Amino acid sequence: KEKSTYETKKFLENLEEMMGFPIHIVQVDNGHEFVNDNDKTSKESGFEKAAYNLGITIKRTRPYSPWQNGKIERSHREDGKVLYNRKVFTSEKDLINQVAKHERRYNSTAKISLKFKSPDEVVEEYFKNTSCYYEN
Repeated sequence: KEKSTYETKKFLENLEEMMGFPIHIVQVDNGHEFVNDNDKTSKESGFEKAAYNLGITIKRTRPYSPWQNGKIERSHREDGKVLYNRKVFTSEKDLINQVAKHERRYNSTAKISLKFKSPDEVVEEYFKNTSCYYEN
């Protein structure tokens, strides 16, 4: 997908429906796909306007402070090592399939930081303890 405020705005507008619970706050870096550069304009970006209209607070990280979003940075680094640096994709469809395979494998693997549970298990436990849980 394109990195633009239009694309991130569309994503944000559908996020609550996709997740099944209300979103109160999002933390973003100062990338142009989220916010406008304050040095160039005081206008809000499409993403910021959408967040305001949805009642979602935007928390911006400090510029040049990657440790404030370290989990995401680490995730990008690991994805790069495991997926992008090792593979040659023959088509966009192949890329999509390989990313999906990588996500399934990652989300079903136990992590020390999750007390030896997989991300899938943690999410399932979370939703079992909320009113939006249902069994298939």
